Amino acid sequence: MTSLPMQHLGRLLALAMFLAALVGGGRDARADTAAAQALFDAARQLMAQGKHAEACPKLEESHRLDPGIGTQFNLATCYEQVGRTASAWSTFLDVAGAAKAAGQLEREKVARQRATALEPKLIRLTITAPADAPADLQVKRDGALVGRAQWGTPVPVDPGKHTVEAWAAGRSPFVKTVELNKAGASETVAVPPLAGAPARAAAPPVSGHAAPPPARAAAPPASGAALAPVAGRAPAPPPQPLTRRRSKGMMVTGIVLTSIGAVALLGGGLALAASSATDPDTGEPTDPFEEEFGYEEDASATEAGVALILGGVVFAGVGIPLAIVGGRKVPVQPEKKAASAPPPELVLGPRYAGLRWSM
Repeated sequence: MTSLPMQHLGRLLALAMFLAALVGGGRDARADTAAAQALFDAARQLMAQGKHAEACPKLEESHRLDPGIGTQFNLATCYEQVGRTASAWSTFLDVAGAAKAAGQLEREKVARQRATALEPKLIRLTITAPADAPADLQVKRDGALVGRAQWGTPVPVDPGKHTVEAWAAGRSPFVKTVELNKAGASETVAVPPLAGAPARAAAPPVSGHAAPPPARAAAPPASGAALAPVAGRAPAPPPQPLTRRRSKGMMVTGIVLTSIGAVALLGGGLALAASSATDPDTGEPTDPFEEEFGYEEDASATEAGVALILGGVVFAGVGIPLAIVGGRKVPVQPEKKAASAPPPELVLGPRYAGLRWSM
């Protein structure tokens, strides 16, 4: 009987770990890809029916789940059909850049031509601010922050209403809404110097009635008298004690050992399943390593599976208690301050002098 070398055990364990990683990540990726394809197909049908306003959100979600040049190109076309010229122009340029990087020169050429055709129709909005604007001045356009580098620069925007907001600490905010619908139009919104925020004045007393005098504090009760409980105030709950993990290192070590044990158990199960496979022609057991390594008996895979399962049980048996014990929360003990030692004392004698101190 030939035993399986340790290097092959390592290969089998690596294969088991790879399969375990694929189980979690691959399932989510496949689900996102399927959803993206379904959204893309539905959007294409809507576009064929002329329902571009309904198709654009589906293309946006499809591109978010599974980005692709084709989806992005269709999204730019959809934006153009619903009149969102700025969004279509910038998306066509993104498609051209991605197509160039992918070596799709024909698609790059078409995307740049579509973007160039939209440039005369672009509506540009310029936001300016005073040169002496405060350092903390914040400007937003349609809820999005506008950096100082954009101030004074014409920026393409989609047709429709656009709101510009500006504010700073201790200043009254500025808000202005403009509506731009003419193709090729340009508009400038100038943020004025923000005035100081008005101080809140106290409300005057009602006419004809004097303000009531301030209430005097009640005199303390006489010595020995019981204090009445204050109505409406419940006693404060006792403070919760601070807690911490008993040992983060022990907990992490336990989790790692448990994970290794789980992967080893999976690998052992795969090895045992492989050793039980039979040849469809002869009906005899087959060894998965026979063709590559020249083994003739299925006992090698069986031994490997048993070894992995035993190792997995040992790792899990050690890791689970470590993770539980290390993860328990224990109260934090207050640090004890060491008592300060007295300062050294100068000692003078008839024939000597020195320092004396207490440890």
